[in-house]
Amino acid sequence: MKRISRIILILGLLFSGCTAKVEPENSYQVEAFPLTAASWPLQALLNELHRELSPDPDWIAGEASGSTQAAWRTLIQVVNPKPRMILAYEPSALMREELQDYDTLWQAQTIGYDALVMVTGQENPVDTLTLEEIRDIYAGKITNWKQVGGEDRAIRIYAQDENSGLQTAFERQIMQGQPIRLPELEWVYERPGVVRQEIAAFDAEADALGFSSLQMVTQVNPQPEIKLVRIAGILPNAKTIENGKYPLRLPVLLASNTASDATIAGITDWLLSQRGQQWLSEHGLVPVQ
Repeated sequence: MKRISRIILILGLLFSGCTAKVEPENSYQVEAFPLTAASWPLQALLNELHRELSPDPDWIAGEASGSTQAAWRTLIQVVNPKPRMILAYEPSALMREELQDYDTLWQAQTIGYDALVMVTGQENPVDTLTLEEIRDIYAGKITNWKQVGGEDRAIRIYAQDENSGLQTAFERQIMQGQPIRLPELEWVYERPGVVRQEIAAFDAEADALGFSSLQMVTQVNPQPEIKLVRIAGILPNAKTIENGKYPLRLPVLLASNTASDATIAGITDWLLSQRGQQWLSEHGLVPVQ
């Protein structure tokens, strides 16, 4: 009888060990979050990171800093410098020069991957383009959708601001030194008697071709009228980005203006930990590990 009871007790302990898994709480919390900024598609991710690591339940997210250029500029501090941290895409060559001009000692760590994606309107029958075809379209060598298997209509191309992280990535990964022909522009009113032209916002019509980030079109601002264009038949998703079949990976950087701040170092270490990488995956990025 005692032997039977002992066996039942052992089996009970074994089964309870299988079912009583408890997810450990975060091992890292930030008592005083550093000053932060982000590229616009990454602002929501930064806000969620603050909520995840900060013990303050009443914290309210601030306004987005805007462009990638604006985020990088927050690292420049001439008077009374303070530790700052940003989540951003890569800086443009002009932004790197600006950081250097102000003697800003910045450092950056890739914490995960987004993807550069090509977009068009849902009514466009073209589903896939090669990198060479995209390059030729933006260089002005291909000007009609009929040349890439579509309908007989002119291609309207859309770009981003010259200093944006997405424009920088597009020029590096796709154009590879070739200039972009004139993209769609729009007139912007500044003040009475003064208007100027700037890069037009993407208009999801069947004749349009533009580019964005996967995080933007799936997490931040999904629009049903926008269609993702496959690259040589490959659709961007977590699996194809991670295994390299989708070619346009977009590094997400955690950058700072100091190498000695313990809080920023702790946040970086947490994001690169197994739990942090899982958290980034749950929020739409592809982990680096």
